[in-house]
Amino acid sequence: MQQRLFALAIAILATIAGWLTTLTWADIGPAFDTPFQWNGFGTLTTDLDAGSTAGLQATPLGMWVAVACLIALVAAVAMAVPTPALANPLRPIAAVATLIAAVIPIVVLLRPSTFLGGVFDAMGIGPILTDDHYADIVDEVLAQPTLIALAVVLVVLAAVCVAAALATRPAKPAAAAEAAAAAE
Repeated sequence: MQQRLFALAIAILATIAGWLTTLTWADIGPAFDTPFQWNGFGTLTTDLDAGSTAGLQATPLGMWVAVACLIALVAAVAMAVPTPALANPLRPIAAVATLIAAVIPIVVLLRPSTFLGGVFDAMGIGPILTDDHYADIVDEVLAQPTLIALAVVLVVLAAVCVAAALATRPAKPAAAAEAAAAAE
């Protein structure tokens, strides 16, 4: 029963993290009066002529978040349908993957050039991302609430995966022997 609750929590959190990855991570519209927005997959979400925006794709860092969420979802399914041979190794793998994925939105917040460097270089305004003089503009470009929420959800997801992994640790041999002796 406990593993099914962990599985449900993991599935919900992984789905929320996946959804947050599809939302806008950067919007240069307010700062530069252009209609350009990018989601976590680096895809330009504005409906414009594909030919004129060909070089304006951001770095698809959200793909790593999606992979971590997929691993967590597979672990959740393996936990919900009792398959210890699959679930036992997947729980810690999901924990590590989601914890690593939580670093991605944090890095984007701290160093926007990792996500938008190529776009700003293609537009000829690359130095804006690294020059402290333009920090207010960069802060306006990033969708900070989405990125912060994603980081929090991924850290909580990793914690739930760790808790699920620790909850299924086998008893120590001495403790198992004592339990068997007490049962006799």
